[in-house]
Amino acid sequence: MSGIRNVCALLLGTTALVSANGAYAQSADESADNENIIVVTGSQIQGAKINDILPVTVLDETAIEATGAASGEELFSSIPQVGTTAFNEQNTTGGVNGARGDIASINLRDLGTGNTLLLINGRRMNLHPGFQTELLVPVVSPDTNEISPGSVRRLEILRDGASAVYGADAVAGVVNTILKGNMTGGFVEADWRASDGTSLYSSSISGGYGFDFADGRANLTVYGNYFHENGAPVTIRDYAAFDDRRSLFDGTPFEDDASFNNRSTSSPFGQFDIQRPSNNTPIGDDDFYLVPATLGGCRLDFGNGICARAGTTPATDVRYNTNFGVDLFSKKDRYNAAALFNYEISDAVEFYMEGSYYRSESRRANEATALLSAVPLGISRDAFYNPFGPTTRNGVANPNRLPGTTIPAGGADVIMERMRFVDVGTRDVSVNKDSYRLVAGFKGNFGAWDFDTGFIYSQANSTDLTRGRISLTKLQEVINRTTADAYNPFNGGCLENQGTGPNNGDCTPNPQSVIDDITIDVFRKGETTLALADFKVSRDDLFALPGGDIGIAAGVEFRRETFRDDRDPRLDGTITFTDSVTGDFNGSDVVGSSPSPDTSGRRDVYSAFAEAFIPLVSDDMGIPLIRDLNVQIAGRVEHFKDIDQTAVVPRAAAAWTPVQGVIFRGAWSKGFRAPNLVQVNDAGTTRSNTRDDFVTCQAQVEKNIIANLGVCSGTGTVSLRTGTNTLEPEKTESVNLGVVLEPAFIPGLTLTADYWRVKQRGIVGVFGDDNAIALDLVRRQNGSTNPNVIRNAPDADAIALFAGTSLEAAGSIIQVLDPYLNLDSRSSKGWDFGLFYNIPEFGIGDIRLRLNAARLKSFVQSAGPDGQELLDAIAAGSLPTDVGVGGLGELLEIEGRPKWRLSGSVSWGSGPVDVTLFGKYIGEVWDTSVTRDVLVVSDDPNANFYRVKDQFTMNASISYTVDNDTALNGTRLKFGVNNLFNEDPPLADEAYGYFSELHSARGRQFTVELRKKF
Repeated sequence: MSGIRNVCALLLGTTALVSANGAYAQSADESADNENIIVVTGSQIQGAKINDILPVTVLDETAIEATGAASGEELFSSIPQVGTTAFNEQNTTGGVNGARGDIASINLRDLGTGNTLLLINGRRMNLHPGFQTELLVPVVSPDTNEISPGSVRRLEILRDGASAVYGADAVAGVVNTILKGNMTGGFVEADWRASDGTSLYSSSISGGYGFDFADGRANLTVYGNYFHENGAPVTIRDYAAFDDRRSLFDGTPFEDDASFNNRSTSSPFGQFDIQRPSNNTPIGDDDFYLVPATLGGCRLDFGNGICARAGTTPATDVRYNTNFGVDLFSKKDRYNAAALFNYEISDAVEFYMEGSYYRSESRRANEATALLSAVPLGISRDAFYNPFGPTTRNGVANPNRLPGTTIPAGGADVIMERMRFVDVGTRDVSVNKDSYRLVAGFKGNFGAWDFDTGFIYSQANSTDLTRGRISLTKLQEVINRTTADAYNPFNGGCLENQGTGPNNGDCTPNPQSVIDDITIDVFRKGETTLALADFKVSRDDLFALPGGDIGIAAGVEFRRETFRDDRDPRLDGTITFTDSVTGDFNGSDVVGSSPSPDTSGRRDVYSAFAEAFIPLVSDDMGIPLIRDLNVQIAGRVEHFKDIDQTAVVPRAAAAWTPVQGVIFRGAWSKGFRAPNLVQVNDAGTTRSNTRDDFVTCQAQVEKNIIANLGVCSGTGTVSLRTGTNTLEPEKTESVNLGVVLEPAFIPGLTLTADYWRVKQRGIVGVFGDDNAIALDLVRRQNGSTNPNVIRNAPDADAIALFAGTSLEAAGSIIQVLDPYLNLDSRSSKGWDFGLFYNIPEFGIGDIRLRLNAARLKSFVQSAGPDGQELLDAIAAGSLPTDVGVGGLGELLEIEGRPKWRLSGSVSWGSGPVDVTLFGKYIGEVWDTSVTRDVLVVSDDPNANFYRVKDQFTMNASISYTVDNDTALNGTRLKFGVNNLFNEDPPLADEAYGYFSELHSARGRQFTVELRKKF
């Protein structure tokens, strides 16, 4: 009840503490384009004259068409202030544990996915039912692909924190999508586009119709859209088709850099461990891996052109191209349908209702399954294909035991440590999603007061189904069969003379009947819901001041959000795996996937806000150098029941017009972002990664076994990430200062410049298992330990290794505890620039210019206490510089966040003809996963990383609209080319050779569109 009392205290105790937003006001950014459009984003005061106070970017239908977007992802990525798109179909992070399918997220200012509030017709949009990982932390976002560009009347992007008005998630800003409603008449439109030189194409058909009835007091508008894309394999792009991209960098400082050889050490040529002492094996080592015999270095001939080498590091020449047989673009279908209804019950009250349905279906081939390094598989000595099995089987000589082996007659077990099951095929992934949204409410007035009250219910369900996965239990049973129908992992892949070579495919597959015995389908089902009820009142003339009428608004809101993540029983711990040979337990029974429990959560949120517009000075008052001075103030209280936290945030903004055509504007606000339901309710997700055990490696350095920690050999490490309801909301402070110029001597021109700064504290994150292990080393150097690194007791080998070193003996790592915490702080700042010019008519047609630019100036993340302990140890020299602490310091241009983004358009129309050019620029970034082989000395700390180039792309279109008295009247034919000069995305050390969150691999696209209005 404390949250409700705080809400009441705010409303009763502050008449003047109200919102700082642009009430139904027209932004300066919009004034050059559509003088009659009322901007509604940023305020709840209907009719208040709050022009130009807030930085709002508006894209009307003409501007939206100029982008050439076929999806919500393409539309929003055309806006310079929208940062990286973490949710995208080329993002391979997480596999089944990540959000997959036909999805896209939104991330204003690059402040992080989940910090942008997305509205539809002024009310909150439901979240996508899956989550993605950023900096090891689960993040959530609405799916912008639910928004079809053809259904949008305009976009309004508030480029400033607005938690005081809209609540949580509005830290970076607000994007309001205003749908086409109140139509009279209709349209039908068909579109076809194809990527030049590839098999990739898409087509869509859409239509809508609206009409008034009940003597003009009611309107019903309905529309729908169907979109189909056929999908395409990675082979359509050279930079995506092969994991070894070194040849693409010939002639550059990164020529032959091993970082660009991303072929996997897991291949059909497996790596194994014989369960016998090294001196008692035919290889002279208990570890070996298979290679084609032509590569040499053989210790044991396995026949059929393959042999074994000793060791644990597979040969570079047999590392596998994981993109073999993989799709770059999924086959997808989207279905959109919506209805908007409004009815004037009386002159004072109107009933309105919105209903929408969205469905997406996508299907694609993903890379073949491989073992996790932390989950090897035991092969019994009695397994039919075990080359070190017993000398006889059922009284008959064992034909599969390799000749000349020194293994005892009874045979030896073998551990399979590394293997990619290419003969099983690529993983066939389909993701289907259904999303529903219903809004109903009343608005109108009682006396001088306007009111709006409504209810939303929205639900999204997704099913991620992967065919061709492998059960660990079934795999071990089939491998360990004692008959010829066993699975044979010792037959290698393809040889050099078999067409594809050892890097692609498997030329010695097991029989399909055997593969069918080990494969399974694995599902993941997600659901999110949003139920919201609100009541708002406002009036724009509460009382008069010399500068004008004071406007006021206040309201209350209740919302309930739920999240459910239902994993396959083989993932969630219902069906587990216990190795029949080693006895080791694993909570997942799926090869290549860590165990992930089912997760669900519910959040009830109570909130209240108040907002006021105060015109202090007007032109009529005759005060020198103050033509207008308007102020907005606002406040909000929001209580989160699940984490028992209450956030109270204020906001203030002002606009000063010293002379006509010059406006200075500024805003200050505090904001908050509540930890999402995954971060709060995650019961314990384990992840297996290859990590360096710095403690063991430090002992090896001191024993001169290795040269330094930089060459520390990683091992499979299991980390446990857990959520908690003790997390607090992230707190934010935002400042925005700007100027608007509308020179009278250039009619129709508007110039804007805005400086912004955002400081965030208590960012939810994980410390990271690699950082935790490094901290364990620091503390062991000082006589203590990091309790989050759980180790076995040191065995005899460990005791011998640590003897004579500066460290106490430490056992191998069992697990690293990595809970979600309020950790670091962040400060970011930048500039926005705008140019909007409607050139006055002078006889050659209508010409309109738009330019929107975003300059990110700084993005600094500061360490929390544990991170600072690591940094201090590095600075003091007690922790070698070989140990890096990622994700801290100046992150501008690091793995994204370019300094400059801009987009602009030039459109010309005369009579039936319209021509548009649209350009988009994305600046350079550093790819920190690639370092020069020969280091250069520079003051720039990033100078030795690979520089990902900038990119400029241009779209062009021309259309002709029939205007006559025939049946063709209102018909428009449009031809366009997206990416006119066929620019490839800049190369980067990523899964498909480029940063998919920044760039597109669609290349030049030709589009043809036919539209008929009626």
